[in-house]
Amino acid sequence: MKRFKGPFTSVAAVFLSVLLLLTGCGGGSTADREGDKVTIRFSWWTNPTRTKMTQEAIKLFEEKHPDIDVVMEYSSWDSYWQKLATQTAGGGAPDVMQMDGSQLRTYVEKGQLMDLSTTDVDTSGLSKETLELGKVDGKLYGLTTSINSQMFIYNPEIFKKAGVSFPEDNYTWEELAELCIRIHEKTGVYGMANEMEQTGLLSYFARTKGEELYDGNKIGLSKKTLTEWFQYWLDLQEKGGVPTAEENASYSHNDPSASPFIKEKTAINWLFLGTDPNYEQSLGKPIGRGLLPEWGNDNKPYPLHGAMFWSMSSKTKHPEAAAKLINFLENDPEVAKIFKTDRGIPANNENMKIVAESAEDETVKKQTDFMEKVKAVASPEKLAPPGSSEIADILKNLSQQVTFKEITPSQAAEEFIKQGNKALSQG
Repeated sequence: MKRFKGPFTSVAAVFLSVLLLLTGCGGGSTADREGDKVTIRFSWWTNPTRTKMTQEAIKLFEEKHPDIDVVMEYSSWDSYWQKLATQTAGGGAPDVMQMDGSQLRTYVEKGQLMDLSTTDVDTSGLSKETLELGKVDGKLYGLTTSINSQMFIYNPEIFKKAGVSFPEDNYTWEELAELCIRIHEKTGVYGMANEMEQTGLLSYFARTKGEELYDGNKIGLSKKTLTEWFQYWLDLQEKGGVPTAEENASYSHNDPSASPFIKEKTAINWLFLGTDPNYEQSLGKPIGRGLLPEWGNDNKPYPLHGAMFWSMSSKTKHPEAAAKLINFLENDPEVAKIFKTDRGIPANNENMKIVAESAEDETVKKQTDFMEKVKAVASPEKLAPPGSSEIADILKNLSQQVTFKEITPSQAAEEFIKQGNKALSQG
């Protein structure tokens, strides 16, 4: 029997959750077994397209595994984490759950996740580097569903008008700055948005300097590197490579619909692979895709980013059934054809090829080609510590003060370390 649970409506499933919370029996011991069948719960955050795809995949799983029923639980990003926190606190976590890298270490430190290396989960289709993304202290708590990475997209038409081209070979931060300034001088279009407030790009900048954003539960950046970061963007602002402070403050950097790139006010845009098709569609013309500065350095600064993970509850009563579901979602080629690149580029190497070969549009092929380039030069990205969710707001506030010259880059660097460490200490 197949059971569906929407975000807010299934009375039966709510009853099951309450029962689990009251008994503290995790995946359940009485309500989850009927004859030789077992029932496991699977949760994920979603959007309408992902919901439909995942339901289709679970239907296929139950056809292939008639001895296992899957109760599906899904909701929006914010609701998902609120609900999961309540469930895990009450001992009623789903048997299998979709996990994010920003949350993985938090749930591991609370003892909520199973070391997947002790289960029957098949990891043979993933590279060693991809597997490392889901490890904490050497144990595998998250199996990377898909990978993505930071990238630049650019507007070839503006580049042509400026008489410049995007670097194909390794290039420096200084050469990027010169490129942005030249584009503005030749066309009046800014080279790119001021990305001073982006923690992801700051983290990458630090890796090119041989540092990491985090060192355990502390800020890992030196004052020198942070000062260079704030000064880099302030210099670009003063030389016309990026918008003025007033223009920069007039839009949300995390809202693609407000991006100056799609309004052709900037020529280059920083983002994570996966959102690039939306920008291309909004721009209404072809875009180019390029690697970040210093991607070819010997210390491999380019981070390989786990887009999402499959995790198993440490309290599950059915680890064998849960492992079968994770194996199916991760490794089955039919599932890969259903999911395509909705969760990012498949982490399973063979499924990545299948998705690229079966793609009906050229964009997916371009995305997989880009990830092949990244994988050749990247190293795994470290998981963020508990409390890191506040770092983005700290960096954003300080960056705005720097762009308006209310504080100096050096003062901003000192404050970032001070405020960041305080947030991380409160985990």
